[in-house]
Amino acid sequence: MKNILNIAVFGLSLSTLDQIKTQVLLALPSSIQVKWVNLAENKIDLLLVNDVFFNAPGIQKVLNDQRIAYLRLVKKVEHAGCIIGDQLFYPFSDLEHLHEWLSDKLLPEGAMKFAMPMIEPRKTVISPSYKPQAEVSLERVMTEIFTPRNGFIQLYDAQGFLALIDTRTERVWVEADKSIQFNATLNQTYATAQFVQEVMQNKEVYDLRAWLWKVVNQSTTLELPHVELKQNFKLEIWPQFERDLKRKEYLKMAACFSHGAKINDVKQFLDLSHDRILNFVSCAVLLQLGRFVDQNEVKFQEDTKQVESGQGHKLRSFIGKLRKKLGL
Repeated sequence: MKNILNIAVFGLSLSTLDQIKTQVLLALPSSIQVKWVNLAENKIDLLLVNDVFFNAPGIQKVLNDQRIAYLRLVKKVEHAGCIIGDQLFYPFSDLEHLHEWLSDKLLPEGAMKFAMPMIEPRKTVISPSYKPQAEVSLERVMTEIFTPRNGFIQLYDAQGFLALIDTRTERVWVEADKSIQFNATLNQTYATAQFVQEVMQNKEVYDLRAWLWKVVNQSTTLELPHVELKQNFKLEIWPQFERDLKRKEYLKMAACFSHGAKINDVKQFLDLSHDRILNFVSCAVLLQLGRFVDQNEVKFQEDTKQVESGQGHKLRSFIGKLRKKLGL
């Protein structure tokens, strides 16, 4: 008899995930150890996936490559605990259907005998940490986010659902008290009307670009677009910066780049570090807030040259523009 089962659960909130894991453990005999794994695991015995993510390319690839047993998790109280076809309806407390399904699909005959009454603690094997592999490029995900015809889409990663986005109105719904960081497994898929309705009732809504700027900047492991100091950049949409210690610095950079500027010139003018100026431009490029431009569109360089030549009125004009942008 197989003593260890590799089980992956995908697309659930943390609270629901804990509930499902508990029910699975209770439906198995105490002699079975469960190893909770991620989609990157080479051998998965059972995949439990939120129905709204079932057709996502990453999920289909796992199912096709490994041909593993799976159940689609559907939230429907009236059928709670039932398994109809490949759908397991939750939330549930009655384990009879799950118990029978696991016995039939995963374990030899007789292995589940007397399993149900044995509700006792069971050793869980903790899966090792791993570096998730990206399904698609970060730039591709952002392109989908900023394509209005896409309507409502979901952002998710290897741990599950992150946010619901309306690409037409550039709004995003997320859990208010949840700290989110993007990683290499970030992906997106279209959202069903039912899912949209459920999320809108239970999540806080924010401005999309303001939320993305915050999350991207706090995602320390995210690989941003490559930018060099010798490049010229023009900011065309101003981000909504949070009122924190970095806000004034961000506003100064935004004011300079709104003229079209060589990145190194802004770095020297504001006396910023290499990393800070490149990070600002990388985030702006990723979130489609501006574009790289040719030298003939660079106006900031002209301003600084005239300042250096001693034309004080130009300096006052430039500082006046900065103050107007900064609201000072």
